[in-house]
Amino acid sequence: MPSLPWLARTSSVIGSLGIAAVLATAASAAPLATCTLQIDSSSGVSSRQVAPGQCVNPSVTFGINSIAVGNASANGSVTVFQSRDCTGTIIRQGPTPMSFNPPATIGSVRIDSCP
Repeated sequence: MPSLPWLARTSSVIGSLGIAAVLATAASAAPLATCTLQIDSSSGVSSRQVAPGQCVNPSVTFGINSIAVGNASANGSVTVFQSRDCTGTIIRQGPTPMSFNPPATIGSVRIDSCP
């Protein structure tokens, strides 16, 4: 049976390697791009910070005039759904800004890309 000092040294080395692996992974992970989603409706303009892949259930879902997502450098793209939680029928998909004439009723918006 190995002595306890040997076990303590081995555990310390294994623990150090695990911490180094976690730190290397965290340092190499690319940060998520964040953008501003802006929804212009008959009730006014609302905006919030979003990230790619995020599903947004807006508080105002009727009288939507336009939807835009982007930042100071460029615009992104979205998929607009008829139902909440980014499910069901797709109303429109593509680059923004996206205008609706006549104004649309929507359920949710998925952020497809964010520059």
